[in-house]
Amino acid sequence: MLHLRSQLESATPAPRPFVIQSARPEVLETRIAVLIPCYNEELTIQAVIEDFKRELPTAEIYVFDNNSRDRSVERAIESGAKVLCERRQGKGFVVQAMFRDVDADIYIMVDGDGTYPASEIHQLLAPMLNNEADLVVGSRLEKESQSSFKIFNRLGNRFFLLMTNSLFGSSVRDMLSGYRVFNKRFVKGLPLLSGGFQIETELTIKALERGFRIVELPVHLSARPKGSFSKINILSDGLLISSMILSLVRDYKPLTFFGALGLFTIILGMVPGSAVILEYVRTGLVPKLPFALLAIGLVLAGLLFMSVGILLHSITRRFQEVDFMMQSVLDTLIQSRKREI
Repeated sequence: MLHLRSQLESATPAPRPFVIQSARPEVLETRIAVLIPCYNEELTIQAVIEDFKRELPTAEIYVFDNNSRDRSVERAIESGAKVLCERRQGKGFVVQAMFRDVDADIYIMVDGDGTYPASEIHQLLAPMLNNEADLVVGSRLEKESQSSFKIFNRLGNRFFLLMTNSLFGSSVRDMLSGYRVFNKRFVKGLPLLSGGFQIETELTIKALERGFRIVELPVHLSARPKGSFSKINILSDGLLISSMILSLVRDYKPLTFFGALGLFTIILGMVPGSAVILEYVRTGLVPKLPFALLAIGLVLAGLLFMSVGILLHSITRRFQEVDFMMQSVLDTLIQSRKREI
């Protein structure tokens, strides 16, 4: 698959005011798809569908059911949504199926639990329709946002943000939001591998590293209605998200990953090494031969890690250049076809 690239804006642009009006024929011709991942959301799915129908009457609404055991599918069909099923369990697999099976110009992804207001979709669509972004994120952690977070969820979000921004040198403000808008170039050009709730992490970091334009705008987050329960396991999903961040650092920033690992190993080797050196300076002997061998082994391992990091960094940069050239060719072909049509 060709990887799509565009220039990442260092600062979030202020979107121009936009109102969906019938007087703008280019807007009416834009195919908008609302994608709703669903797993046991019988209590809320119908209201979510109806709210988005009211806000975006011309949009196609798709519900991707992920083996629900309640009446979620029946409720979605009754509301007039197109229902598709993904049998592999996990939100990441659902998002992969969404991006693969749906064809549109603009994609809106929103959770089916009714916590994100449909009324705020117009401000998220504005930078996309004005061609100012490839990815728009509804940020729940802005000062303007009124978000109902449990304490552990808020702490977890802050921790993962700190981790990501530190490792990738970014300024993301909400990495785990389930309220997002994508353009077609983003959806069809981003390879996704995650199967679970770490999918938002993969989306955000790969968008950063591939140079897509990202805009974050404040949205409110409501509490789940009584009887509706979150499917996130704080411990297991937290470990998966941390693992995803580290694996993407390894893949996209190998010099940082292996360089840090190498430096840590060298410092670790200096602990027994310093004892051996001090003993040699004092007595002229090396009585602790195992310590000396351990120190040498750790230092050599650290140097090897650093060498691997430098090598992989060079390979990664070359692949990025090839990726950019392929995208340039693809964009030229698309523009030529549009002119012919």
